[in-house]
Amino acid sequence: MTKRLMTVFVSFLTVCFMAGTLFSGTAYAEKKLYGKVKMTPFTNVARINGVRGPGGIDYVASDDKAKAIATAIATYVAVTDESGAIGTETNWVLGGLEGEATEEAIEEAILRVPTAQPIDPDLPMSSTNRKKVNVIELCNRTFAQKAMGLAPIIEGDDSTKIVNGKIHAPALPCEVSVYTEGSQIYVDMLNPEAIFTLFFTDVLFGLQMQDPDFAAALQSLPAVVNEEIKSIIYAALEEYGFRYTAMDKDLGPRYQWLDDVVEVVDAAPYDSPFVHFAYTKMDGTAFTGEELATIAQTIVDTLSLDGIHDPALDAQLNSTDWRSARPNPLPIPGNQVIEACSPANAINAMSLGLDHATALPCEIALTLMDDNNTLLVSYLDPHFMFGALFNDAFNQLSKEELEEFMSLPPEVLADLQTIVQYTFDNYVGGLNPPTQMFYNMLPQ
Repeated sequence: MTKRLMTVFVSFLTVCFMAGTLFSGTAYAEKKLYGKVKMTPFTNVARINGVRGPGGIDYVASDDKAKAIATAIATYVAVTDESGAIGTETNWVLGGLEGEATEEAIEEAILRVPTAQPIDPDLPMSSTNRKKVNVIELCNRTFAQKAMGLAPIIEGDDSTKIVNGKIHAPALPCEVSVYTEGSQIYVDMLNPEAIFTLFFTDVLFGLQMQDPDFAAALQSLPAVVNEEIKSIIYAALEEYGFRYTAMDKDLGPRYQWLDDVVEVVDAAPYDSPFVHFAYTKMDGTAFTGEELATIAQTIVDTLSLDGIHDPALDAQLNSTDWRSARPNPLPIPGNQVIEACSPANAINAMSLGLDHATALPCEIALTLMDDNNTLLVSYLDPHFMFGALFNDAFNQLSKEELEEFMSLPPEVLADLQTIVQYTFDNYVGGLNPPTQMFYNMLPQ
């Protein structure tokens, strides 16, 4: 993206947000065509007391306790078969855990998102005094297969498989965060009902929803996921002896009408939460599953785990600290998902509130389409992510701060695309130039 185009793009986004057109003043919002909803993207599900010392709150000990709580939840998911045990239908697994569930492997599977806050506010910010949000990712094969269109929504009826389900892979997996604020430790989660509504609008407004049985089964799915994740969190806290207060507090932007959801999708540059590019081989042959896994791993290796890249790649990037959050891609049914993280960008995003942590990191999904003849690379569009999941915090920014903040989305997307294309050009090879793919995410 050229600097001139980026400047025009940022100016357009800033005008939209500053003018308040995200949720008002358009045909969608005025006519209220699509019915009421009541949801936010994030939910606070538990609160635990921090650690107090002789002089009041012990910030370091509270931070350590938050890490221990995150480890407890991750460990419970990793070592427990929840099938039918705590109100859950099937087993959940810990995202990023490869092989045996050792203490070290479980710790490595937990993401630590850096923030703009010090652990101890009375001491200067430093590498050891920077607060991080602990993020645990939960995966469930049964629910993921249904969401990805690999299994029918109604068992035994293949006509109820979600059409183009695999394009939604960057919206998975389910995420839980644990962090300290003041004297409290918070356990939050992505709200599955809100995430499904925001990221699956093509399904919600699609032809399949005209079947009342499909519609009923589909709409019940995220509600079940929501309750199962809560059950797992509470069971983990009880199993490892943490006293907690169960909560059900909405966090993040409030969506009162389904029209608001349509509008935030419509406000995204490509009318979608996702940006898709299709690649084919120069020799016309199909891709194999092994090639898909190898290509995804090569992108991870290009990102690196420490943010050290080929200088020729860094010269093309807006932020040179990009890295992979994990040593391997996440195997989401039908997809390989790469989680990219820039600590500098994460810190900027977390300055708008730690309750937004489960909207990170940036995700890139690779899947095979068209009888394996097409490799589809899908990005979560940062423009949509910021507009849909962070806009509740925009009113705390000055006009100048908002303009600076909104310069991040085009830079982030450009960097992710650059890293993928650099990988293909220098380490994969044999691919034709990509074609951008568009899937209709708006009602007709």
